[in-house]
Amino acid sequence: VNLFIKSISLYICAFFLLVVSWMTKPILLRKIAFIALLMGFGFHFYGILLRIIIMQRPPISTLYESIIFVNLIGVICACFLEWSRKDGMGIFIGTICGTVLHFVGFGYANDGDTLGMLVAVLNSNFWLATHVTTITIGYGTSLFAGLIGHVYLLQIIRDPSNTQYIRTINANMFGATIFALFFTLFGTILGGIWADQSWGRFWGWDPKENGALLIVMWQIMMLHMRITGYVKPIGFALGMILNNIVVILAWFGVNLLGVGLHSYGFATGIVRNIAIFICLELFIGFGMYFWATSKKKNKKLKNY
Repeated sequence: VNLFIKSISLYICAFFLLVVSWMTKPILLRKIAFIALLMGFGFHFYGILLRIIIMQRPPISTLYESIIFVNLIGVICACFLEWSRKDGMGIFIGTICGTVLHFVGFGYANDGDTLGMLVAVLNSNFWLATHVTTITIGYGTSLFAGLIGHVYLLQIIRDPSNTQYIRTINANMFGATIFALFFTLFGTILGGIWADQSWGRFWGWDPKENGALLIVMWQIMMLHMRITGYVKPIGFALGMILNNIVVILAWFGVNLLGVGLHSYGFATGIVRNIAIFICLELFIGFGMYFWATSKKKNKKLKNY
């Protein structure tokens, strides 16, 4: 039935409806775009639900399954954001997240059967439904917070005088980061408990374990610097954009090392794609950061 094809088609449709709404009929077209986003989410969710029924387990044991699940989490967060804000920001984030991660997932789906058998160490529905689900939700919410960081800097570049709107985006970004930290930290702890039961040790400095810890440490560092005033909201937004790089390295990058006990997640042929993503995020993140900083300085000079 090609549910994920239908899903990505609706995400793309919602994106273009949103773009047109910026030029004409903003309220009507934004509502239609949100309906299209929700319909795409419906097909997306139904596709994952069918996988659960067919395999009798949570569908998050391979890189392909984690991609479509992280994608779903990002779209859910975006739908809630749009439901509360009703200004198109949630639609924008949801369509970008849904479209990009679906395309990445299609690349892994082309490798063969995506309904494969589990390796022995993963054959535990309890831990799949707790640790793996929790840490995967952490990936999704972390990327969602990073996307809000992009939107925050874009809004400053577009209209630095709209301070009230910028403050609300900052509040959403801060809340999403705390939400992401909870799931990544809790998921990492649950992974240690599972490792203790499976391998006889809570922590072994395995690459995948280190990757999860790096996400937690980066988010704690950014939250600490923001709360204590070491970085301003613009710097915090840049930090959350860079957090996307940390997440991708922990999610995909450590699988390229070819060592560790998490051999079920190894992947090849993605070095170039990861390098392109990192370069783009660095270029876009720092470019928007300096541009936004310049905009704010110019605004202060004009006020003076």
